[in-house]
Amino acid sequence: MLRMTPDYMTLLNLQEELNLKLKNAYECKIAKGEEHLAGFLIYYVENLVDELNKNKWSFGRYEYSGDKNFRHSEQWWSDGDEPGKGTVLHFIGFSVQVESLT
Repeated sequence: MLRMTPDYMTLLNLQEELNLKLKNAYECKIAKGEEHLAGFLIYYVENLVDELNKNKWSFGRYEYSGDKNFRHSEQWWSDGDEPGKGTVLHFIGFSVQVESLT
């Protein structure tokens, strides 16, 4: 868990960085078809979060709603003392929203 709540600009920059990575991954994998994207997305998001955790973050998954249609796949990760608290990453398909729920 982060010791200090990140400032708003840090959260915006994190969201922008993650969305760019997700967009690039989507563009690279779309040719393999939508069925491939759903399975790929789960592991790709896990790897993105692992990269963040190797730095200053400490995210853990607290909810997952998978779907064969990647557009309906949702994953929630947080770094708070309780699931859903602290900084929350809400992935929907190949996009993410970052928010602070402290």
